[in-house]
Amino acid sequence: MSTRLGVGIVGFGVAGRQHAAALERLPGAGIVSVLEEASTVDTGDHRRAGSWRELLDDPDVGLVALCVPPGGRAGLAVQALEAGKAVLLEKPPAVSVAEIDAVAAVARRTGLPVGVMLQHRMRLPDAALAATWSAPSVTAVLEVSRFRPPAHYRRAGWRSDPAAALGGISAHLGVHYLDLACQLLGQPESVRLTPAREVAAGIDTRVTGVVTFVSGATLAFTVTAESMVRSERLQVLGPDGGLNITDGTVMTQIGGAERTWPTVPTAELRTDVYREMAEAMATGRPPARCHLDGARGVTGILSSVAGATAVMA
Repeated sequence: MSTRLGVGIVGFGVAGRQHAAALERLPGAGIVSVLEEASTVDTGDHRRAGSWRELLDDPDVGLVALCVPPGGRAGLAVQALEAGKAVLLEKPPAVSVAEIDAVAAVARRTGLPVGVMLQHRMRLPDAALAATWSAPSVTAVLEVSRFRPPAHYRRAGWRSDPAAALGGISAHLGVHYLDLACQLLGQPESVRLTPAREVAAGIDTRVTGVVTFVSGATLAFTVTAESMVRSERLQVLGPDGGLNITDGTVMTQIGGAERTWPTVPTAELRTDVYREMAEAMATGRPPARCHLDGARGVTGILSSVAGATAVMA
């Protein structure tokens, strides 16, 4: 198989299947092979790679999509880059900012693009990105609520292992809107947390805290898996305007003008990320929005959460 964007997907759980669906909607792209260690996982009609080495040696694979647990992603990303492959990391992309920097260093040396499947970045309109939100007078509030029973964290062994998972609800659902806050407010400087609730040591089910950014802007946030109410809401208030993202719908009030951008299905946003990666591979430039450097902020926040819960455990 030879395509303009030939993808090797590593890991075919929920995330891997979402990547496959995203690629189906992108003309000129396709899955070359899937690497999935569990023999019980059905990879459908996709060719199954016999090993990691086989996937890396395949000349038809131009991009490797890493849909494995966070604890192993950075090392695999480095190996893929060294083998001449572009890389797309699932979220959260790594377990520490140091890992982000290590992958970025290899990407610079090889000249290959690395992207992150933080697809909600695609919701941010240009007008919102052009406005100034990184200032001491800016304050933001975030709430993310998605019910997850305790059994959810035991269904797959890695979800109950903090070294592999980097946490619970904060790392795997809060990550999206925490990342949006970082795209608007800039680089975090400090994170203060109240005691988290956990389903197991290091696996949080409720996290509340305050992030202070280098600019002086602040974000108060709560991420919970313990409520039956499903909600994702980020509100940013500045001296000259505001922004609200509620369940994917973006509303801005900038310079006295109010605008609303309707919700785009998340599945379409994942395809947009792959479209960005195809463009990055063609031009040799980093992805416009889903670049790795932009993930340093949210990775730092999640690392702080993971460190705090590990201490309390």
